[in-house]
Order: sequence, then C-alpha cells, then structure tokens
Amino acid sequence: MKGLKILQLIDSLNYGGAEILLRDLTRGLAARGHSVSVGYSTPGPLAKDLAELEIPHFHLKRMARIDPLLLIRMMQLIRTTQPDILHTHLFKSDFHGRLAGRWMGVPVVVSTLHNTDSWATHPILGRVYGYTGKFTDLMIAVSDEVREYQIRNTHIGSERVVTIPNGVDEHRFRPDADAGQRFREKHGISPTTPVIGIVGRLEPQKNQASFLRAAHQIRSEMPRAEFVVVGDGPLKAALQTQAQALGLSSAVNFVGSQRDMPAVYNALNVLVFSSRWEGLPVALLEGLAVGLPVVATRVGGVPTVIQE
Repeated sequence: MKGLKILQLIDSLNYGGAEILLRDLTRGLAARGHSVSVGYSTPGPLAKDLAELEIPHFHLKRMARIDPLLLIRMMQLIRTTQPDILHTHLFKSDFHGRLAGRWMGVPVVVSTLHNTDSWATHPILGRVYGYTGKFTDLMIAVSDEVREYQIRNTHIGSERVVTIPNGVDEHRFRPDADAGQRFREKHGISPTTPVIGIVGRLEPQKNQASFLRAAHQIRSEMPRAEFVVVGDGPLKAALQTQAQALGLSSAVNFVGSQRDMPAVYNALNVLVFSSRWEGLPVALLEGLAVGLPVVATRVGGVPTVIQE
C-alpha cells in the first residue's frame, strides 16, 4: 500500500508528554512507510530528535493564544505539504489547525486530546475549542477521564471522541541497573543513596512545589535521601529558591531535561507525580515499565494505571 502524507501540528517541541507522544508516533509512522512532517510554534530540544529521524519540521511563529497569522501560516504549510491526514495536538494547534485543515480541503483531520486542562472550564475558551471540534473527523482522548472531561466542559459531541490510551516502548523502558548507575555517577549520587524523583515541565500543572515540601518532611526522617527534579520550564528559578529556603540545596538535584530517560528511571527508587491535573502521563507509564513504585495525585487517568 502506498504510504500516506501526514502533517502533525503541535504547540511546541519542548519535552512534555504530548511532544514525546508526537515524536514516537512520528517515528512509528515513518517506519511504516508514511511521509510525515511536523509544524510547531515554540522551538525546543525535540527538534534535534526530529532532525535525527530525518523528519521535516517547520517553525510556525505565533504571537498570541488565538492568532490569525498562525492560521495563515498553517494554511500555507498545508498548501506546501498537501497532507492526506492532518493531526493536531494541544490547544493552539488544535484551534488553528482544525480550521486550516478544513478550509484547505485536507481529506482527514484528527486531534489528540492530551489533558484535563483548566482552560476547558472557561466559559468562552472551552466553548470555542469545542466548536472547532466540529471541523475534525475524529478526536482521540488519551484516557477515558480526558474524554469525559472534554465532553463535559467543551461540549464536543461524544460520537466524535474515542479513547486510545498512551503507551510506551517496553523494549526501551525496562530494568537496567547499569544505566541507572551511570546516571548516579554522572550526578555524584552514591549507589546506596535512596533517591526520589519527579519528571515533568517546571510549570504550575506539575506542582513541583508540593514535591519539595514533601522532600523537606522526608529528609527530616531520612537524612540520607536525595531528590531529582527532571525537566525545564518557567518555574525553575522559583523552585531552586524554594529548595534553598527549605534547606534542601545539597539534597535536590535539578538536572534539567534528559534525553536518556531510561537511565533516569533506573537511577530512582521512587517516582512521584504531584500534578494538579493530568491526562495520562507518558513519564508515569515509562517509570512503571521500568518497575518503579509510583506515588501520585489522583487526577485524570492516573488512577487507571496505579494500584493503591
């Protein structure tokens, strides 16, 4: 069968669950003989991954959450790539991409719903987003909780939304003591030190501030415990200041974004998610695939994959 031309649109190429899913999906589609390209608004480190995969990727500048110029740029990219399928991810790419796809006559337009985002409860944003759902052929929710949340808050038709849970590559994410030891050595962590980690963008949703407060309590009972914060984002400086104020400067390692995530998980003893809201976190699934015990807030699709 002749391969399809597929255009993926996403808000950014920073490390995050939706972005990782897009990269892995793109890799899999290309391996199956399809021609895949990616358009994005905010540059990030995943551009390097796409370049290594030889996936064409195009920067579409954006000025605001709703931006007529972004809509025009997407339409121009569609005219250039002539996709058989347009697949959008996250609010800004969903909103503009759905309209651009339909107006440019793309045969199939789909969107993935990644999260139980707080903006969906906004009386205007939620309704507008739900209205653009009418321009899709199908929407894919990463968990049943996300599907129900979006239907309830954005009023999209239930017949347009199916659930396809997130997944991870179990061949890549598996127990590997040597990889974990290499990560510990790189960051000066003893092989016998209890290490608790959190993975995610440093932004309000992931709520690393609660993780640090918990770390302060744990440290009072387990003085040898150390903590790893994986990810970058706008709250990095504030979180580092908080760690210092809690007397945790020597115990918390802010290691930034990491490309070798299997090594990260294998270096930990416990993985934590303190998120205020979620869809079905890819990082959580990766940690579980490695065999880590997980402590997490009961949000989104998290309870469906963690046993109490």
